[in-house]
Amino acid sequence: MGKKRHKKGWDGHHLHRDSLRAPEVKRGFFVITLGAILLLGAVVGGSVAVYHVLCRSDFFQMTAIEVEGNQDLSKNAILHLAGIDVHSNLLAIDTGSIEARICKNGWIESATLRKDWPSRLRIAIKERRAVALLNTPQGLYYVDAKGQPFAPLNEQGELDFPVISGLEDALTFQGAEVQVDARKELESVLQFIACAARGSSSLPVQNISEISFGKDREVVLFLADRPFPIFLGKEVGKKEYNRLAKVLYWLYKKKEFQTVAYIRLDYMENKVLVGTAMADGKS
Repeated sequence: MGKKRHKKGWDGHHLHRDSLRAPEVKRGFFVITLGAILLLGAVVGGSVAVYHVLCRSDFFQMTAIEVEGNQDLSKNAILHLAGIDVHSNLLAIDTGSIEARICKNGWIESATLRKDWPSRLRIAIKERRAVALLNTPQGLYYVDAKGQPFAPLNEQGELDFPVISGLEDALTFQGAEVQVDARKELESVLQFIACAARGSSSLPVQNISEISFGKDREVVLFLADRPFPIFLGKEVGKKEYNRLAKVLYWLYKKKEFQTVAYIRLDYMENKVLVGTAMADGKS
């Protein structure tokens, strides 16, 4: 009987053949991978080149820019903030960066850009509405209904707003932005002002000159027509507004308003103290 070769082992012939095949397989894989990379690079490079060409194409040059939602800021002012005009290429515009650039203006709460292909751009603006002026160590700042100081008062700015003072120690500046630590106190005063904006004729918002916080955060109000102190206490809101409006209505009706020296809403729970000026100037 002839010798039987072990079927599970490796003989020299197989070992030699496999050792020659392995480098060929590796070289084939490398060539295929390299070809795929070069093909992908060509596609990407071609796409980038096509994109740059289209970004300079007249086909995507804007023919119209529409701005909506703006009231205080003009269309030209918003386009200046955006840094674009009708000569810009719609495809080349980065809407996110332009929206952020527009919102750097404190009067703009949000900006949304929408491309109408191939050549029209729409810009939707939401402006902030000032409801009061906040006194800060760096001057007066406009405040919106959410209690956010958003822009400093300039020489051409409108002054016909109630001034909130006494919170200077609770304000911090981060660049041009103002952070308010006394959020609860500021929001309560803004609620009082909101009531006056839609309230009775005896206490309209136009007649609120200043609302000031004392050392213990007690609130004192001064009217525009006669700036005597009105002590509101620490709790300020709709309830306090309604009480004061009734007191002023009664004083106007009785024609005793001109003699008032002060009003204390914090005198007692259900009572209001009205001090009057005597003929000798004493109260």
